Amino acid sequence: MHKRDGTCRPASFCGPQCAHRREPYFPVPSSSASNNFNLLRLLAAVAVLFNHGEFLYRLSLPVPFAGHSLGAVGVYVFFFISGYLIAQSWERSQGVLDFAAKRVGRIFPGLIVATAFSVGVVGAAMTTLPQAAYWRHDTTWLNLINNAFGIATVQVLPGVFEHNPFARAVNGSLWTIRYELLMYALLVPLAIWGIRRSRFIYLISAAILALIWLTVATRPGADLLATAPDWLRDMWSVKDITALGVYFFIGSAFAQHRVSSSGWMGGIGVLALLLAAWTSHPSLIQLGLWLGVPCCTFCAAHLGAGWLRGRPHTDLSYGVYIYAFPIQQALTQVCLAQGWSLGVCLVLSLAATVCMAVVSWFGVEKPAIEWTRRSLRRHPRLTHHTLNNGVNISP
Repeated sequence: MHKRDGTCRPASFCGPQCAHRREPYFPVPSSSASNNFNLLRLLAAVAVLFNHGEFLYRLSLPVPFAGHSLGAVGVYVFFFISGYLIAQSWERSQGVLDFAAKRVGRIFPGLIVATAFSVGVVGAAMTTLPQAAYWRHDTTWLNLINNAFGIATVQVLPGVFEHNPFARAVNGSLWTIRYELLMYALLVPLAIWGIRRSRFIYLISAAILALIWLTVATRPGADLLATAPDWLRDMWSVKDITALGVYFFIGSAFAQHRVSSSGWMGGIGVLALLLAAWTSHPSLIQLGLWLGVPCCTFCAAHLGAGWLRGRPHTDLSYGVYIYAFPIQQALTQVCLAQGWSLGVCLVLSLAATVCMAVVSWFGVEKPAIEWTRRSLRRHPRLTHHTLNNGVNISP
């Protein structure tokens, strides 16, 4: 579903000003210009859009694998690619604060503006309440704050989409943001302490998460959150944490071990997905997806002619993902009222969402990324201080 940070030359090539830079545990793979990750993330975001488009219009879902919709598979692709790229971002970072600043600068500016758009434009335009009542309502402000901070447990706005087929939900895609942030938080201690103890720490983490998922799936009583307070169960699901975490840390392991794409990897991925499509056993389906999605995604990322690699040069996937749902809900309401077909609704939704994604990238996300990088370069002592207080443990 995130943009890779620029690479930095080794200290030996950039002079004494970079001498404090920690050497990576593994060589950082080549830049996004040599792969199709931007394109795959965009396709994954569009898959989520089309998946939600049909569901919001007539409450049906395209389901390529039993229990896993097309949109869910798009999310799996996002988490695998994110794990691959974020592990590299960590290795290019000067320490925890540097890494955290880059992640905050990538996630939150676009998210905050998209949330303001949902509340202040879509919600205000579509509410059945008078404007004064809408803006005085506690839920309006609770939605704004809750989603802008990436919590995304408040998905309704007063008087908005109350008669849509999927009633009241304003931005149902944002729930994955908090899981993405959790993966970042889990990666940091693994990278700081775990790699010194085992060079397979990311693979071990993925295996542990898979075992937890399989245990909870076969023994519901093993779910520790089953008896947790409602607010905690609204935020987190053990099955979601573990299922998405497996994709993320498989991606991190691919980066750590400099995995190269090959024909046999693609073959294994296709066979795993065929198994997942053929079987009806939930655990076998999940295992097939855990193996098939990473292998096929990674091979697809390195296929194609040279002119295709690295295109598109802009990362519109995040904008498409965070703007699609409210735009689709609004257009679903309009299209159903006008008697327009699902196809018309999808075309209008895609066009409007891509336009907002372009505005988000050039007007918000890219400037925020560049500002974050400039700020970090202007304050090198902050990250140097972090390194000297125990973060830099590389040999």
